[in-house]
Amino acid sequence: MKFDVVVNPVGASGRTLKKFQALFPLMQESGNEIEVHYSTKEFGIGDICHKLTCDLAKDETINLIIVGGDGTLNVALNGMEHLENIRLGYIPAGSGNDLAKGLNLSDDLSSLTKEIMKGEVKRRMDIGSVYMEGISDALVAGRFLGRYDTDGRCYRRFHDSTGFGFDAAICQAADASSAKPLLNKLHLGKLIYLFCAIKLIFTTRRQNIKVITDHGENTYNESLLFVAMNNTYEGGGFKFCPEAKNNDGILDLCIATTKSNAAFFKIFPSAYDGNHVKYDEIHMLKTKHAFVSAPEPQWVHTDGEVVCKAMRLEISTLPEQIDLLM
Repeated sequence: MKFDVVVNPVGASGRTLKKFQALFPLMQESGNEIEVHYSTKEFGIGDICHKLTCDLAKDETINLIIVGGDGTLNVALNGMEHLENIRLGYIPAGSGNDLAKGLNLSDDLSSLTKEIMKGEVKRRMDIGSVYMEGISDALVAGRFLGRYDTDGRCYRRFHDSTGFGFDAAICQAADASSAKPLLNKLHLGKLIYLFCAIKLIFTTRRQNIKVITDHGENTYNESLLFVAMNNTYEGGGFKFCPEAKNNDGILDLCIATTKSNAAFFKIFPSAYDGNHVKYDEIHMLKTKHAFVSAPEPQWVHTDGEVVCKAMRLEISTLPEQIDLLM
């Protein structure tokens, strides 16, 4: 049995590569054929995954293992073609590892690697899709902004969540921060997101957002946060949607209308345990499709990856699920 392993060697300030090097002998001991693909600045994770999957025949499958964090897996998903032909293994080697938490994967990466190398499909998972309209402030160029459908509409896939507004702004600010590389080297990468959140809460303008779901239309005045989730965790362990399931074809939405900073500091810490849902400022919805729009462009993230601002989003899960080897 053959496995194609895709590794981001500079992920988590080089810790991803070290973790993979420690696990590679276990892969070899499995007796399977292994081909390792390292991403580079010129030929990234998405490029590798596209090349490996674009020419798959209808009855052909590929065992594809991604080694990295949630962001690495997001980039990989957006490069993949023929999801129905892919049997995906994931070895979490990032700082947040929200998908691993949501899937209840073992913290013992050696045991996890041995399970993946058995080549057995353990479950299937939904993949989210978010179409972006009214795009501005693009951080990347051309096709790297996202995928394009036959009508030329730009969209991105996600495994955990997509956010519109505050949480995406935090991700963008963290990525742009000069302190992030240093904190990552010190194994304190999560702190940059906390620092950015505290800074942004004093400068972010609350928006009146319009949300359309399967159940109707509503306007949320002075909204701070909108997130649509396919899994339980995002942002390094926050349970914004504690009831989310990744195989039911349903999106869980969390909308926060914390109109004062005091309300934010009261509610936000409780989201780590999912207890924020008890507050009146938090609105929880379940839907198969969601449309959200704001009067001004908002930062958008998919699994923490920020590529642009947009005015409107159309969010759903893809018709096909992906097979998981863990």
